Amino acid sequence: MKRKRVLEINRYGPPAEALEINTEVPIPSPSAGELLIEVKAVSVNPVDCAIRRGYGREVFRSASATGFPVRLGRDASGVVAAVGAGVENFRPGDAVWTAPTRATSADYIVVASSEAALMPKNLSFVEAAALPFVAMTVWNTLVNQVGLSSNSTPGQRVLITRGAGGIGSFAIQLIKAWGGYVASICSTRNVEFVEKLGADLVIDYVTQPIAGLRDFDVVLDSSFDKEEELLNALKIDAQATYITITPPKMRLVDEFGLELGSKKADQLLASRRAEQARLGRRYHWGFMKPSGHALSEVTNLVEAGRLKPLVDRTYPLEQIADAQEYCESGRVRGKIVIDMTL
Repeated sequence: MKRKRVLEINRYGPPAEALEINTEVPIPSPSAGELLIEVKAVSVNPVDCAIRRGYGREVFRSASATGFPVRLGRDASGVVAAVGAGVENFRPGDAVWTAPTRATSADYIVVASSEAALMPKNLSFVEAAALPFVAMTVWNTLVNQVGLSSNSTPGQRVLITRGAGGIGSFAIQLIKAWGGYVASICSTRNVEFVEKLGADLVIDYVTQPIAGLRDFDVVLDSSFDKEEELLNALKIDAQATYITITPPKMRLVDEFGLELGSKKADQLLASRRAEQARLGRRYHWGFMKPSGHALSEVTNLVEAGRLKPLVDRTYPLEQIADAQEYCESGRVRGKIVIDMTL
């Protein structure tokens, strides 16, 4: 039986100690409604580094006695190797991309056909791998949860934190493609980079206070410690919306256990929503949601030249420890990609 490489961890710790490449995993077969994809490239996401350090350990432990092995990877580009029964919109040989519910850092992966889309024809596999996870995170938060669209975004004032990162850089491009006004927060070294993405206003948090920002319709937050200042940037009594992709739920579950931690998270979310509702605002915790349909929309925008991938560095899978160390350095602009063909 043919085998494949799979990236996983069997302990928590630094990249060089915790990350393992398992070469003894059989290539799976797709079931009904699924695709078998030969993976050409995957991206490195901060959440994978956090999981390697122990983030979400209580959730994973509930699935097995030890919680290990934990397989990593949140998105991929590749070629359809086989299709399961009932799949009509894909065929072997199709170039596809995906941000599925299952781990992706492997030579072959099986995903639901509803979680994949045809890859943009104007991208390489490496370029394409940089987009699906951040695209589906931004799409679910700003489109599904906040309610923005190509029709509703013109005239909207959107504040985006960490504009040089994967999430921030994609969000800036999407809002500008849809005609919105974008302000973004970043470090001094990234000001010019974020300006080139199209942001109308760039705030250098090292030298400029963010406390004075006002009159925004939406805040997309991917930081951990500026929530109150960012909430103050929103309009009052105008249904302005704050949404964060770094909510405390997983940390509460890790601290208090699955049942009590989830309860505390629900109580905290309800409390924060009530506080903001009294000010005529909306408050959300955001998350990534797989969607082949949404990925197809992103494909159209990429092929039209309105969105582009931003690849900072590329590594082979054997250098995944170096890639994760760089991911945690705080210096990444855009995304890190693992070229599975190297």
